[in-house]
Parts: sequence; structure tokens; C-alpha cells
Amino acid sequence: MLNSWLDDARRCAMLVAGLAFMYGCLRLWPSAQSEPRLWSALSWHAMACTWAPLLWQVVRRVPGIAWMALWIQKHLLQNALIEGLSRSAQFVAQIAVVLCIYLFTPITSNDPAGRERECIAVRRRCAERTLDVIRGLKGYYIKAAQTLCGAGLFPQEFNEAFGVLLDQCPSEDFSVVTRTIEAEIRCKISDVFANFEQEPVAAASIGQVHFATLKDGTKVAVKVQYPEVERYFYMDVKTVGFVLGLVGMGPQVKDVFDKLQETMKQEFDYRKEAAVMDECANNVLPCFGGDVVIPRPLDENHPALRRNRVRTLCTRKVLTMEKLDGAPIRKHTLQLLESFAGQFGSTVDELKELMNCTDPSRLDRLSPKVKRLLHMGPITESQSRSLRLMIKTRNMTCRLLNIFLSGCQCTPCNNLRPRLRPLPVPLNGPRIVKLLFDVHGHEIFQNGLFNSDAHAGNILMLKNGKLGLLDYGACMRLTPSQRIDVARLFIAIADEDDAAVPQAFWACGFRSKRMDERLALLLAHVSFNRGPFPYDMNRLAPKVGLPPEPTVMDLEAYVRGGKVDDITAFPGHLVLLQRCCMVLSGIGLELGAGRVSSAEMFKPQALKLLSEIK
Repeated sequence: MLNSWLDDARRCAMLVAGLAFMYGCLRLWPSAQSEPRLWSALSWHAMACTWAPLLWQVVRRVPGIAWMALWIQKHLLQNALIEGLSRSAQFVAQIAVVLCIYLFTPITSNDPAGRERECIAVRRRCAERTLDVIRGLKGYYIKAAQTLCGAGLFPQEFNEAFGVLLDQCPSEDFSVVTRTIEAEIRCKISDVFANFEQEPVAAASIGQVHFATLKDGTKVAVKVQYPEVERYFYMDVKTVGFVLGLVGMGPQVKDVFDKLQETMKQEFDYRKEAAVMDECANNVLPCFGGDVVIPRPLDENHPALRRNRVRTLCTRKVLTMEKLDGAPIRKHTLQLLESFAGQFGSTVDELKELMNCTDPSRLDRLSPKVKRLLHMGPITESQSRSLRLMIKTRNMTCRLLNIFLSGCQCTPCNNLRPRLRPLPVPLNGPRIVKLLFDVHGHEIFQNGLFNSDAHAGNILMLKNGKLGLLDYGACMRLTPSQRIDVARLFIAIADEDDAAVPQAFWACGFRSKRMDERLALLLAHVSFNRGPFPYDMNRLAPKVGLPPEPTVMDLEAYVRGGKVDDITAFPGHLVLLQRCCMVLSGIGLELGAGRVSSAEMFKPQALKLLSEIK
């Protein structure tokens, strides 16, 4: 009886979703008339979503085929794949509505600046609706949005909207957190903790973090896993793999999804994450302990538990670790943008939008100073120190002028005062980025165990000046042969040895249908160098067949359009390495270190590995 009620409730929910989707399409009817094919497809999809549940209710009661309906209900409708497809259908339907809003919202202004403001408003509205969809579905959709945030694949409005998912995902009520913790540690929270903050300090894709204090005064951070998140993750990944298999991409992505599921098993078992965190700390801190901190888990080996007479506070769904006193480095990146925006007479939002702009015609209209800023190469530590000194000198001059002009109320002085506000002094971005690459290069090449998810929300700037490295759930372990192959690939890319790059890329497991060197050369640079950086693209363009001064759109058509060759295999360990490179390079750009080359930054550790095996 309960299953029947659940089935009916699920079908009613599908009916409501279908009606909501049709209502969204009907609201777009005046604009959609100009696109009859799109409107026809959306209408048929809405009708299917609306009437399929009602048709099912009729069919399951026809005597001749009732047994078949019951069999389908028992063996298919309870299946995770079917539920995953239903979640995917909800996602596609709601994103289709967002796409229609984006395509068919009229832009009425004739002034270029006014049209741009209207376009920004439309993109912001679409980004907010997309964020609501992702928050509602949770699961793998949040992890995908976190990975793509700041990668330059979406307009700035979407990056800003998705940025809240780095540490502000939808959180569970404290009563749910209490039940989970007490079920895992098998005692009351008050038996172990003297104080436990009810409001989470961060909420990620898999769990949320609360600060607490043990009975002996030890300050800790407690990460608690969401109740249904594991089931949703596996369901979504299985669904994506199934759909890619239907469209003929199964063999190409099989290794990627195998590695992804292997990583997920570690992420959903906090005991494994605690062990990996301890291992990474033992590997990294002897070399970098003066600059970075990795919190220790409060497992059976931690001395604080012996003082509190507790066996362990690290279970499958609860991870307790030492508390680090600092703020996410992402909060500090705005300081540099404010400094640059003040120098160029712009705003932070405008500058962030330009940093992710893919329209070459718009970039060509910018002033030479702004263009140099957007296309700047790596910045040295001495240049960063000079910038910091200049800003400090400017601020001191502004304070002196404010004192000198304090008694004057004339119009020129009043107009000057807003420009005399002090600018925030940014962090030493090049030093921080070099440190992050050195630490992760040490993990990759010296130990083989590295964190592939070192995004800005997982890096803290501590009050003592050190960096705190968090969240070791998405770690990858490389074999000795993989480490050697990757080292040779990164050295070839850093040295611009274009003849050696394709061979090294193939040795790492990359494959294409015709094994064309041009695709391997271009994709290796885009993945592990500086992305689609103008200098690299202009240098490679004549060698790989791209037009002079290629744009992002040219690159997209070249790689995904199959103009030269078709990708058949991109191994999972390369995907996670690419993710690590992309995230660290993005942090460098936001911290003012310029567009650094991941291969160049990893080269010293790669050379060290190869010298040790000779």
C-alpha cells in the first residue's frame, strides 16, 4: 500500500512539473512564434510530461495488461536509472525554459550601452533561475556547477551565481545534522562536545560544516554528510553514462566515469577521506610545513580523543578535524579587482565580466591598458611587491591629502575627496600561486596522491600568514608509470617542444580516431598549459590549421566539430589533472598572478622526479 501511495505521489509530482513546464512555454508564446520548430519541440515535450502519468494510470488498470503494468512498476519504476532519467528530464525541461527566456526576451534599447545593460539583466535572470534548478536537484548537478564555475565557459553572471555553490550550497536543518551525528558516533552530542554551533559555516555539494568545541576545549570543524546525497550522486552519474552510451559516446567516456565513481566512493566515506588527509599531511608538511597547514582528522590516533575518552569522531558520514582560523582565499581576490578597477575607472563587476568575455569585437574596443590587463602573462613576485608598495604609497598620500583638505569645503575639493579613498592592499598573488603549484606538484610527482578539487573555497588564508588546505575527498592516486608519463608531457609543453608533445600525450593514454598530431598538440596545450591563451593559440595556429588570431569560438569548432580528428579516449586521471590545472590557474588569475602556465609551474617537480629515476 505504501509503495502504491509513493508511486501515485511521484506521478502527481511529474504531472505538476509537466504543467509548470507548459505554463512556462505558454508565457513565451508571443516570442516563440518566430521559432516554430523550437516551439513545436517544446510543446510536444510538455504534452508528453503532462499526459504520460495520466495515461499510465489508465493502462495499469486495463485487465489484459495489468500484469505487465505491475511488472514495469516493480522492476523499472523503482530502478535508480529510471529515477535518474526522471531527474534529468526535470533538469532538461527547466533549462529549456531558461534557454527560451534567454533567446526570446526582447531587447528594446537602440543605444549600445543600453542594449548591453538589458543583456546583462537577462543573463542575470537566467543565471538565478538556473541556480534555483541546481539547488533544487542537488546531487551531481551541484558538483558539476562547482567545477565549471570560473572556467570561462559561461558568461560572468553565471559564474557569479554558481560561485555561491563553492561554500553556500543548500544546507540541512540542524535536527537532521543532530540525528546523523548521534547515529554515527552512537552517543549524544552533549556527551562529546561542550559547544556545537547550529548554523553551518559552509555547505558544499556533499556535506555541511559546523564549528564545535570538545569537552577539553579543543576547537574542531565537523563535516556532516547530507542524508540522500550519495544515492542522488550515483543515480545522476549512472544516468549521464547511460545517456552518453545511447548517443554512441560510451567507449570514449568509460574510463572517465570509472575514475569518477572510484573517486566518489572515497568522497562518500569520510573514513577514507580522513585517511587520505592524514597521508597527504604526512607527505606535504615535512617539506612545506612552514607555509601551509593541513588539518588532522580526529580519528583514533589523535591525542585529543584520548583526553576526551572517545574512540573516534571520524565515521562514514561524519568527519571531525582540527579547526583552522582563517577565511577562504576567494574573499581576498576581490581586493585586487577593486584595485585594478579603481585604476581603470571601472567597477569590479565590469572588470570581472571583461575577464570572461569571449567576444573579440568587444575586446578590440577596449583601451590598450585594459587589454594588457586581460591578456597579461605571468606576474613575478617582485612585480607584485612593487604593486603592493605603490598601493600603500598611494593610500598614505590620500590620507595626507584628506588631512590637508579637511577644512576646505570648496567645490574642487569636494569633487576630489571620493577619489582619495584608500584602495585595499592585495595579497602577494604570485607567491601564493607558486606555493600552491609547488605543493600540488609535490603531491603529483613525488607521492602520486593529489587533490583534484583545490578550488578557492577549499583554500584558507590563515591569520598567521599560512595557507590552510581543506577537503581531500576528491583525491586521485597515480601509478609510478603514470607519474613519469605526465612529467614528460608537462616538460614538453613547458619547453614548447611541439614535436614531443603529441607522443607524450599519447603515452598518457589520450587517443583519437586517426591519431592526428595536430589535435593532440592543441588539446594538450589547452588542457595543461594556459587554456586558450592568445600567445599560445597564435603560435600554434599555423601548425594545427587554425585561422590567424583564433578566437574561443574557432577553438570550440575545431575541437568539438571534428574538423581534424575525433577524440576516442581521454583517461580519467588526465581529466582530474586537467581539473587541478584549471582550478589552480584560475586562482592565479584572480589573485593577480597573471595567466600562469600550469605545465611551467609543475616543471621543477617533474624534472625532480625524472632525475631521481635515472
